[in-house]
Order: sequence, then C-alpha cells, then structure tokens
Amino acid sequence: MGLLLAITTVLAVFFTFRIGIYNKIPMKFISVFVTAVLYGPFYAGLVGALGDLLNCLLAPSGMFLPQITVIEFLCGFVFGLFFFKRNISRKSYYIRMLMCVIIQFVIDMGLTTAIFTYQLGWFPTFGSAFLAKSIAGVIKPLLNAAVIIIMHKYTEKLRNLI
Repeated sequence: MGLLLAITTVLAVFFTFRIGIYNKIPMKFISVFVTAVLYGPFYAGLVGALGDLLNCLLAPSGMFLPQITVIEFLCGFVFGLFFFKRNISRKSYYIRMLMCVIIQFVIDMGLTTAIFTYQLGWFPTFGSAFLAKSIAGVIKPLLNAAVIIIMHKYTEKLRNLI
C-alpha cells in the first residue's frame, strides 16, 4: 500500500492536467483503483485521501481543503465497493463500471461544486459553479471508464500478485 500511495502522490503531482482555473484532471485515480482492486474500499479511500494530503504538502496549487480530501476518500471507497475481490463476468464488470463512474460523477461534481459555491463563495450560484467545473466533470468520468475497461484484463493478475 505504501508503494501505491507513493505512485498516487507522483501521479497527483506530475500527472494532473489543468484546463483553466477551476478544472483539473488528475491521473491519480489509476493507483487508487488498483488499491481498491487489491485491498478493498477502506484502503482505497485511505490512499486517495492521503494522496490528496501529500499532494497539498509537496506541490500546493491552492489552499488545503479537508472537504476535498473527504471527497477523495469517498471516490476511492466507491472503487472498492464495486471492484474488490470479485470474479466478475464481462457484462457485470461493465455494469459495475457504469454505476461506479456515475456515483463518482455525482460525488465529485455535486459535492465539489457545492463546496466551491457555498462554502468558499467563489461563485454566486450552484449552477455557475457547476458550469465552470463541467469540462472536468465530463472528461474525468470518461477517463475513469476507459481505465477501468482497460484494467479488466489485469485485475485477476493483480489479485494473484497479492
């Protein structure tokens, strides 16, 4: 898990793509997904949250928001709920992937938009914050789905490693 946390931190620091001020697309979800497959929901959430904390310490790009760290925990936890220790058929895998991506979209867009709108006061309305974050809101779920589909071949091999 320490190695996966280190990979998460490297991905968060060096492989986060920014689109404008409010949109960022981090690639750290890949190592969080692998943690979820190998160790389950709690540990995946922990790696996501600690990765966010380490990212804020090593390469701060704004103020630290503990609410975002909680969202990172929840996203990792959701990965674990859908993909931990299951021999999943191809059809079931795609259904789980779709449900997982939708839930993460709702968590990510809904909660982060609410935080930016109401708690930080960066936007006058929830709708304007949602619109400002919509670019990343569309790209991240598609990227998550693509990685989950690609990783389907390797999940059993990863489990056998453990």
